Amino acid sequence: IDKSSANALDEDGLPLVYDKDAIELYWKKEKGALNQRWNFFVGKAVPFLTRMTALFIKDGKIKDEYIAELSMQARVDIQELGPTFIKAGQMMSVRPDVLPPATLEELTKLQDSVVAFSTPIAIQQIESELGGPLGQFFTSISDEPVAAASLAQVYLATLKDGNNTRVAIKVQRPDVLATVSKDLYVLRRAAEVFQGLVERFAPQQKTNYVALLNEWSIGFYTELDFVNEGKNQKRLRDAFLSRGVTGITVPKVFDEYCTRRILVSEWMDGVKLSTCTQAEIREATAISQEAFLNQLFEDGFFHADP
Repeated sequence: IDKSSANALDEDGLPLVYDKDAIELYWKKEKGALNQRWNFFVGKAVPFLTRMTALFIKDGKIKDEYIAELSMQARVDIQELGPTFIKAGQMMSVRPDVLPPATLEELTKLQDSVVAFSTPIAIQQIESELGGPLGQFFTSISDEPVAAASLAQVYLATLKDGNNTRVAIKVQRPDVLATVSKDLYVLRRAAEVFQGLVERFAPQQKTNYVALLNEWSIGFYTELDFVNEGKNQKRLRDAFLSRGVTGITVPKVFDEYCTRRILVSEWMDGVKLSTCTQAEIREATAISQEAFLNQLFEDGFFHADP
């Protein structure tokens, strides 16, 4: 995390580095927007939780026959709730120790098949961030995003560098900082209520859910700064190159085209691990293990985004 921007604010007055007190102060002045968001959250959460509770009371548990239906509804609700909840869903999509397979299958769809925002808006965002028309920097860009996720979507483009270098342009969703900060404030309020209920009715439960949410919020909020993401990517790349690590390529970052909302890096062709054969997975696992141990013991810097 870049500590030099600890007190920096965006053009709307929101902190660029997570600060729960500054976020609370900002949104307390915007009660109309805050109440609207809270009502939308409750409108999604209450019917879903009511349905789950009714099924549990009826059968003493939630039967397998209902899990696929509930999982699909949960995924749809999460997508409609937006970036913060999509990110939480993505996090849970890799937890087979917590959730059943049908739920994992639905939540996995949140990883790269989130509904995209329009390409004209993305181009407007790129031009605004780089301070000039698209053709000044790129010779081409894909008509549609190649992937869309919770915070951003990615386009295949070619640089106007004389070599038509293929790059991936990661474009942040419009107004995502305002949306995320508001959601984190709403979730913090909900966590405080939940913590109070736990302490009253289940005092043997020692988990501090407010503190847990706060730690997750710090990391999540930091992901909104693509300059910071680019610095971490470059640090990992330089570390691997300096020690001659083979089998793994970290894409080059093009600093001159990067801002807090835009990240431009080397284009990499590849396939999803879930589509690989067992032999390919075994080979990749050995390479990944060595990379993990190198980061842990040699570099003292662990890049947690696969």
